[in-house]
Amino acid sequence: MSDIAKAFEAAFRRKREKGWDKIYVVVDIHDTILRACYEAEETYNYLPYAKSALQLLSSRDDICLILWSGCYPERLEVYQQRFAQDGIHFDYINENPEVGNSAFQNFDKKLYFNIGIDDKFGFDPETDWVRVMEAMADNSEMELAGARK
Repeated sequence: MSDIAKAFEAAFRRKREKGWDKIYVVVDIHDTILRACYEAEETYNYLPYAKSALQLLSSRDDICLILWSGCYPERLEVYQQRFAQDGIHFDYINENPEVGNSAFQNFDKKLYFNIGIDDKFGFDPETDWVRVMEAMADNSEMELAGARK
C-alpha cells in the first residue's frame, strides 16, 4: 500500500472511531495538480489522473478540500475559478475555519488537516493520484454526495 493510501486509510479509520463528519485534505497546486509553469503565461496542464481524483474528492460530503499554496491571493482566485470550471471544488484556500483552537492545540497560525497532498510531502503525482482514487473506492461505505456546490 502506498503512503498516500495509508494516509487516507488512517484518516478514514480515525474518522469512524471519533464519529467525525469529514476529513480535511490540503492540496498544493504546482507539481501536484498541475505541471509547474513559471513562465509569463500560466498553463493548466493537469498531471495524470489529478483532475479525475480531485473531481471524485470534490463529490464527497465526507471530504473537505482545501487549496494550499503560496501563490498570491489574486492568482489563487483564478485557480479556484478554473478548477471549479473543471468540476473541482475547494472549500477553502489556505485556511480551515471549521477547526478552532482547543485546550491542547492552537490553530491561529497553522491550519488543521488530516491529509496533505503536496510533492514536497513525498506525494508522487505521476502515480499517487490513482492511489487516491483507489482509497476512495476502498472507503466506499461513506455516503457519496454527488456534486456539491
